[in-house]
Parts: sequence; structure tokens; C-alpha cells
Amino acid sequence: MNIEMAPLDEDHVRAKITWSEQDVGGGKLVVEVTVKNMKTRPKTDDQLRSDARALAVRFARAFADTIEN
Repeated sequence: MNIEMAPLDEDHVRAKITWSEQDVGGGKLVVEVTVKNMKTRPKTDDQLRSDARALAVRFARAFADTIEN
């Protein structure tokens, strides 16, 4: 998993998360999420990456649930 962070506005960053499949298929999934990062209480890079991963995992689970149903 690779995460690229870019400022969006003074209270948010955009995280571009890229998953690359490790098996034979070698597929790739790219998800972009917006992460809150208040100017008055900025988060560390590690905190932002953790928030981005958590949002991406929620998205992936919801997406997988729709495919299964």
C-alpha cells in the first residue's frame, strides 16, 4: 500500500491510496479520500496516514459487501 498526501485546503488533506495486488493477477486499486486536518490542531504525518488507511479500509469493505450481495 502506498499513500500520497497533498494539501486540499487549510483544514483538509487529500490522500491517494494505491493498493497493488501481490499475487498472479497483479491488479491495482486507487482510492482518494479527504482527511480532516484542522489548521488549529494539525495532526502528524503518521496520524494523517492512519486516518487515511482507516477511511480506505471502510470504503473497501463497503465496496466488497456490495459485490457479494
